[in-house]
Amino acid sequence: MKEKKKTELFYLSIGYGVILMLLLASIKFLLVDDYIGNFLIVVSILCMGSIIRYFERILLPESKESRIIKAVFIGCIILIGLGGLLILF
Repeated sequence: MKEKKKTELFYLSIGYGVILMLLLASIKFLLVDDYIGNFLIVVSILCMGSIIRYFERILLPESKESRIIKAVFIGCIILIGLGGLLILF
């Protein structure tokens, strides 16, 4: 793989990792019942999601690597969501 492609994939993966960490933080705020924190986390997730989609469209136009990264990200969100639901109920 070219060095530029590796760098792009690295930064894209870091962006998805940030969204996952914000998702975990939002589950914590749901458990503590902090409404202002909940609002801030939701807004930051929406902003980060739109930024990541924009950069992804520029850096990785529909390719195999892009689909793999999306599949891993969606799988992590499902696991974290199910874990959060199990904790809440």
